[in-house]
Amino acid sequence: MRRLRAALGSLRPRARAAGGAGATEGEAGSASLEFVVLALLLLVPVAYLVVVLARLQAGAYAASAGSRAAARAYVTAADPADAPARAQAALDLALADQGFTPADATAATACEAAGCLAPDTAVVVTVRVEVPLPFVPPLLRPAVPAQVPVEAAGSAVVDRFSALRTGR
Repeated sequence: MRRLRAALGSLRPRARAAGGAGATEGEAGSASLEFVVLALLLLVPVAYLVVVLARLQAGAYAASAGSRAAARAYVTAADPADAPARAQAALDLALADQGFTPADATAATACEAAGCLAPDTAVVVTVRVEVPLPFVPPLLRPAVPAQVPVEAAGSAVVDRFSALRTGR
């Protein structure tokens, strides 16, 4: 047993002299502290990047789904006076699904013909969503761009036989 202890004891690393390349007793345990500090310095920006990219993706999807839904709601309106309100309601619902408010977005509707609800007329709805960057303090907002604009367009065609169905 003594021989085993002596053999194992000779395998233990020994502290080298102060001028040597090995670690001295004063540096023991500093590697874990360095790892934690470096991990935090690298992890915090990566985590912020993930949060920003997720919010931008939500804004892009809200703009895309909102423009598509608004165009569909517009062309399926029975009365031309109701079409803008139906489109706005569909847009508001798509924005709310992704955590945005109607104040965060603007929408523009364009038609290729004079009457937007004429048969075979294409209606294009363009939606622009201002995606705010998370965790930007109000003090820095004038100096740092605090919002990223995301824009999408959706189109729908009025049914060829819609005049027969609605009596327009």
